[in-house]
Amino acid sequence: MADTFHPLDSESAWTAAQEHSDDTPVLVYKHSSTCPVSSKAQTEVEKLLSDGSLPVYRVVVQDHRAVSDLIEEELGIRHETPQAILLHNQDPVFDTSHFDVTAETLRDALNRLPVSHE
Repeated sequence: MADTFHPLDSESAWTAAQEHSDDTPVLVYKHSSTCPVSSKAQTEVEKLLSDGSLPVYRVVVQDHRAVSDLIEEELGIRHETPQAILLHNQDPVFDTSHFDVTAETLRDALNRLPVSHE
């Protein structure tokens, strides 16, 4: 499991994140580089990276607003930062924002997903 964010910096990266969610749940994390709440949320999301809970795709909104807007449009989830969206089989199965973006909240959401039997 990678211990770094997968960058969401293009439409093709967004497509790759969606396709990756067919194999395993993935987290889409929207980050603001100027927001102290986003900084705290990123620290929480990094805990998921360090324990290998799930792949995390991050879009820095100031750098890639078009990608952030595309995610909002395709998923039908109003944009906020910080924001965490759990994708599974290309569907948003959980989302949260601001101070609720915590490793514990995201692990709980992940644990509530049905177990796939292939």
